[in-house]
Amino acid sequence: MMAAPSPLPPPRHAGPGAHPGTHPGVGLVPIRSLGIDDRAALLEHFLALQAEDRYLRFGYAATDRQIARYVGGIDFARDEVFGVFDRRLRLVAVAHLAMGEAHAGQAEFGVSVLPAGRGRGIGTRLFERAAMFARNRGLHSLRLQCLSENVAMMGIARRAGMHVRNCGSETDALLEIPPRSLLSHLDEWLRDAAAALDFAIKLGLHRPQGPGAD
Repeated sequence: MMAAPSPLPPPRHAGPGAHPGTHPGVGLVPIRSLGIDDRAALLEHFLALQAEDRYLRFGYAATDRQIARYVGGIDFARDEVFGVFDRRLRLVAVAHLAMGEAHAGQAEFGVSVLPAGRGRGIGTRLFERAAMFARNRGLHSLRLQCLSENVAMMGIARRAGMHVRNCGSETDALLEIPPRSLLSHLDEWLRDAAAALDFAIKLGLHRPQGPGAD
């Protein structure tokens, strides 16, 4: 499990709202890679999680202060963070792919989805996107740890074909990733391009219109 920035307890990289399967009619979900400039949006997202959601996401009842330290300590040069934005450019879902030094060739997945984005399979789509990223970077496995009561995340793990091991109050799951290929790189490029276009359109719609608008 990735260690959170001190003095935070280590988060369980699984979270609320992660749907265990896809839904009929759910198409491509535009998923954007996030960076340092998105810290404010990330903080807003995590602070919007209710107490139960925070417990499922981090494995403990994270306070606002602890969440702020967690977001401030994300290493964007090492890890990868993905987000799904709504039409108002609010982050409704976030996935953190942690590249822990202790697990060479392995990454750890965590996700959270706000209530407004649930029931649409977004958690599953984020897992698939994280697995694609890991594959194209030459990683050999994707790991997640969650509380055993987190039924949604355990469902995602099983449907993804992960090897699931129950350890009492916690569950550990591992997915072996196939070697990267030209097709997998092309697929990722197309998804990134679609996400960039989607964000640009939402940004344009969000900007003030009329005289005096920037």
